[in-house]
Amino acid sequence: AATRVQPRPKNLLASPGLTTMVLILEFLLADVAQDDAVAAALPATLRLLRRRRPVEVASTPVRSRWCGRLTELLRSDCASARHAGIALVVETATQLDEAAFAAHREPWAVTLLSLSTQRSGGDAIRSASAAALTELLAVASRWPVQRRDAAVHAPRLLGALLSMAERPSASATADADVGGCSVEAEVVTSTLKLARVAPHCVRAQRSRLASAVT
Repeated sequence: AATRVQPRPKNLLASPGLTTMVLILEFLLADVAQDDAVAAALPATLRLLRRRRPVEVASTPVRSRWCGRLTELLRSDCASARHAGIALVVETATQLDEAAFAAHREPWAVTLLSLSTQRSGGDAIRSASAAALTELLAVASRWPVQRRDAAVHAPRLLGALLSMAERPSASATADADVGGCSVEAEVVTSTLKLARVAPHCVRAQRSRLASAVT
């Protein structure tokens, strides 16, 4: 039987207090504890993350547990759990300070890059992973050291995006990611974002890029 998602107390969602914000992340950890249940909990989890931004005020141990769990989701054997992990990493990264971001940037970036280059995973997971890594590079650009350290992933990320653009599958435009946009559109959007974050990398591949989009 499928694992049931634990309901959240309504008064917890209504209160804006600091203690409540910390408790929210604890409840979200329970929501994503089981790989086979996280997809069902994802819409509500994302809404709460965006509305309350609990990661910003969580204690270091709780925040570390949350970020560590997202790494596990990205590496899950369950496709729906990987998709959920991708969406949650993108939202979580925007709520981290530099120290917390630095602690989790590499595990996330390496795993997302791997997912974006594995054709066996399917077009949707590849494009969603590339889009998420592009967003991580954008967050990293807030801090000079993070921008420099994360930039090492830009060339391979661009290579993955160009590979998808050059050799789209027959179903590429029909597939959808967790955000609901087509794979083809997501690849184009990610490439444009990467051009803003890592312009030197994109300029170095301008001939290949021109061929891919014509």
